[in-house]
Amino acid sequence: MSRASRLIDRRLAKALVFLQALMIPVSALIGWVLKDSTAALSAALGACICWLASCYFSWQSFRAAGARASKQVLSNMYRGMMGKFTIVIVGFILILSNVKPLSPVALFCGFILVQAMTWIAPFWATRLQK
Repeated sequence: MSRASRLIDRRLAKALVFLQALMIPVSALIGWVLKDSTAALSAALGACICWLASCYFSWQSFRAAGARASKQVLSNMYRGMMGKFTIVIVGFILILSNVKPLSPVALFCGFILVQAMTWIAPFWATRLQK
């Protein structure tokens, strides 16, 4: 028997998670070059928050696939989005309250840099396919 083709393509989600993981050390390096080791650690922590939240969303969203599971896919996506939001909020609260010394600007810049990969990854993936 042949395996049924999936309607949901997980390759873009995998590419996004991989690209975001690559940006964690890049954000730390940028923070270290521009300022110091505190900024590097802060940027890396912000990047990790975003990456962990995206990993959870991808894992939760793509657990089920196919036309018969469309309601399950939608439910999983809602659950993934709520989990992602929770991870981001709790992550920022924990880091802002427990990590000293911390550069809040670098923390948010690291987060934004990794989040920006969400917009860049689709263009990157389509270029690779061509």
